[in-house]
Amino acid sequence: MLRQPRARAIGWLCLLFLLAALPAPAQNAGGEIVGTVTDETGGVLPGVTVTIQNQATGVSRDTQTDGAGRYRAPLLPVGTYEVSAALSGFATTRLKDLTLTIGQTLNADISLRASASEEIVVTAEAPVLDKERSAQSSTVGARAVANLPTNGRNFIDFVLTTPGVTRDVRQGDISFAGQRGTLNSLVVDGADNNNTFFGQTLGRTGSGRAPYQFSQDAVQEFQVNRNAYSAEYGRAGGAVINVVTKSGTNDFHGSLFEFYRDKSLNENSFVNKTAVPARAKSPYQYDQFGGSLGGPIQRDKAFFFVNYDGQRNTIPNDVNLDQNLAGLTLPTDANTVAGLAKLRAQANSWERGQNQDVFLAKVDWSLNDAQRLSVRYNDQDFTGKNFENGGATNGEEHTGDSLVNTKSLNASLASVLGGVLFNEARAQWAKDSEPGKANSNLPEATIRQSGRTILTVGRNNFSPRETTIKRWQIADTLTRASGAHTFKAGFDVNRDKITNFFPGNFGGSYTFNSIASYNRGIPDGSGERYVQAFPGPGTTGPTTHPDIKEYAAFAQDQWALRDNLTFTFGLRYDLQDFAQPSVRNPDAQLAAAGIDTSHLHIDRNNLAPRLGLSWNPNPKTVVRAGYGLFYGRTPSIMVGTAHSNNGINVQTVTFTGNQVPTYPNVFPALPTGAALPKPTIFVFDKDYENPEVHQASLGVDYALTDELAVSAGYLYVRGRKLQRSTDINLSAPVATAIPVQGGGTVTVQRFPAARPFTNFDRIIQFESTAKSEYNGLTLELRKRFNGYYQANLAYTLGQVTDTVPDATAVVPNGGDDAKFASNPFDFNADDAPGSNDQRHRLVLSGVWDLAYWKGSTGARKYLLDGWSISGIATWQSGQPYSKTVTNDLNRDGNTRNDIVPGSRNSVYLPDVYNIDLRIDKRIPLTSGINLDLIAEAFNLLDRDNINSQRNVFYNYDVTANLLIPQANFGQDIGALENRIVQLAVKLTF
Repeated sequence: MLRQPRARAIGWLCLLFLLAALPAPAQNAGGEIVGTVTDETGGVLPGVTVTIQNQATGVSRDTQTDGAGRYRAPLLPVGTYEVSAALSGFATTRLKDLTLTIGQTLNADISLRASASEEIVVTAEAPVLDKERSAQSSTVGARAVANLPTNGRNFIDFVLTTPGVTRDVRQGDISFAGQRGTLNSLVVDGADNNNTFFGQTLGRTGSGRAPYQFSQDAVQEFQVNRNAYSAEYGRAGGAVINVVTKSGTNDFHGSLFEFYRDKSLNENSFVNKTAVPARAKSPYQYDQFGGSLGGPIQRDKAFFFVNYDGQRNTIPNDVNLDQNLAGLTLPTDANTVAGLAKLRAQANSWERGQNQDVFLAKVDWSLNDAQRLSVRYNDQDFTGKNFENGGATNGEEHTGDSLVNTKSLNASLASVLGGVLFNEARAQWAKDSEPGKANSNLPEATIRQSGRTILTVGRNNFSPRETTIKRWQIADTLTRASGAHTFKAGFDVNRDKITNFFPGNFGGSYTFNSIASYNRGIPDGSGERYVQAFPGPGTTGPTTHPDIKEYAAFAQDQWALRDNLTFTFGLRYDLQDFAQPSVRNPDAQLAAAGIDTSHLHIDRNNLAPRLGLSWNPNPKTVVRAGYGLFYGRTPSIMVGTAHSNNGINVQTVTFTGNQVPTYPNVFPALPTGAALPKPTIFVFDKDYENPEVHQASLGVDYALTDELAVSAGYLYVRGRKLQRSTDINLSAPVATAIPVQGGGTVTVQRFPAARPFTNFDRIIQFESTAKSEYNGLTLELRKRFNGYYQANLAYTLGQVTDTVPDATAVVPNGGDDAKFASNPFDFNADDAPGSNDQRHRLVLSGVWDLAYWKGSTGARKYLLDGWSISGIATWQSGQPYSKTVTNDLNRDGNTRNDIVPGSRNSVYLPDVYNIDLRIDKRIPLTSGINLDLIAEAFNLLDRDNINSQRNVFYNYDVTANLLIPQANFGQDIGALENRIVQLAVKLTF
């Protein structure tokens, strides 16, 4: 029998379908064309036959105007259209060259002239304003995607040309309205394209490994929905990025390209220039190459598009043992001499690489006048050669290849079921496999001398590893467009089967504090140790299956109350169901506190209302307003961590003294009598809920001309129940005054040494207790392409405050510990600007086609014609950081979350100024075949844009109980990339 909460959830799903049995294109990868047909006097004309034809494919659809003269054609692919209207007694009128973009409702009104046989053809443009949309969104069109410069050819970076967005402090993520990147969602061709384990896109592109999942040359355009978007979209509390890939047409088109970078073209990096002594430019070489081809399978009916994109990159990893030993006086005993000889044999420099192959194939087939089938397959195969580890103190055997292989096959069937009924069915199979390999089977060994790490050899302590997601998704939406109402409803089911294998320390890890000790192979000296993890009896050890099942349904009515006033009412339900852990820690103290490691609470009441308004007080002005409640995902990395880190599945033991084995031996099993340490475990709060985000916006769009529009908007985002990790095995802190060297004291909240749960070290609980608040003003100026140039100016003035939300703090005693709040008994003490706070951001992007000499002849035409310039110029204020303190000042067992009280994110990095420029010279070879010679420069002015400063304000001397001010606080230690020049050649036909 169903449990009561599940029965209630199913009841809500049924209710949503009953609310609107007539709905619309959820996450549709196209748009719709609507309009009103009138006579010359302005009277509406019912019964007019309206034909909408895609000019590139010849595929057409017929519809008729209703009693109010209105027509509506949803579920149209993006592209350029001709709309014609015919009625007996009137001249047939055709509107040509109407460009429909993704997510757009294009308004094409037609006026018919009384005539028996005349035909009128009008070359038209889509209105510069979308008068029916209520959400805050921006579109990055095909011309921008194809021509703007991007460092690394990851098209997602073009999102940064729109308002309300910046890079997240977590590498590879993008922040909207100051929220964390884990709250975003990427939709490609209508299918979910998110890695639900790591909370990023499939393939985790941009995170330092795989550069992109889809080739830039395979992307047609995309829409950025940043606030108060409709009930069609969910599983996100940030933004939804809606992408459509290219399709074939009635004409054959293709390209071949090669992009090349080399260190000889670049400037030296900030880190190299400021090193003591200064270092020469690091070796650097990138090759990106590929091609595409699209065309007809059967004219006016079936089309194909294929694309290949490859990357090859080699980066040397220099290991210089003498440099690592510089300044040290080594003993001359036999063990040191012999150990040094062993290390020299293992201290050779080695290579890293980023090699990738991406392939896409797509078929679009007009089955009949009422049905269109689209099928797309994409395959990404990335090898990060020796990317598991790197650095001057790592031998080659202490790394391995980082692999990423994503495959996605998705299909959509758009159907016209009658004059007012439309349906879109979608299905997807996807796989994201990200294993990490190991170059050695020997245990890890870290060799130190005089407190300095000299070299680390053996197997990386967390490799080989694997995280693989296998996904099935099925969704269906129905639209009923009748009169003044467009009803939409649909469902979406997503099932991810996840395998996570993370064998931290299962291969063993030695720490030797001298070269002599390493040669002896017995880490039994002071501070030396051997660490090994073992699977708990009867458990799966480091292997978990944190599977996710997601169910969603929505209903929405778009009501045109008047010709110039549209209301949108929607309701969405989202359910994320986690696989329950199989192991319950039987500790009596946990049980008494109601902590059950075998149970994760499922949040089943996620009903999300959406409201929107669009008002046109005059033909040049649109006022938009919207509100929505949105529920974000819980990344499955949190679930998997709770599955394995329960104190039973994995038992990590530190051996010292006479307990240690002799290198390179490892224990085949947990030695009899070995004392298990107090474990650190992860649990979910019994009241845990999914993130809840309230979004509201108010904006005005004004058409300055037929090609130029300005938009101003206010965005409000209120995050509640946001994720965080917090240590609950602490007693209430005591205010303690700590003296400062040179005078004065600092009062900190210091925790007692005794832990309430005496059988455990840290008990880290995943909670939904963090909050955030964002207020922002956006300004966007859009200049549509007019044959010569297009431009977009986006400015954001915003501020976000929060209480340290984070959904990725899952590895204790490492970098993740910096993501914890400083005081779990008073989260409001850290209520301050968020880590993604950025007060000002101004971006100018544009494409300028210098086609002023296209009518010239001879040498003048050859020299002056065919040039184009495009670029992106950015100015943004710096993001904040805190004044930190070393050595666990507050004694909570976390050495990375100590800050000067009240200083969280109180210091800001310097402003960033950057210009990326592209110059293109197009040379016609023969009719229809062109050769483009391209030069691109990223950070054209070679500015040192600082992105890291020393943040240690006090060094805490534990022995003297003294805070020592650090004179180098705020010193610049890192910067974004200096100037990089890229050359390219591209053949198009």
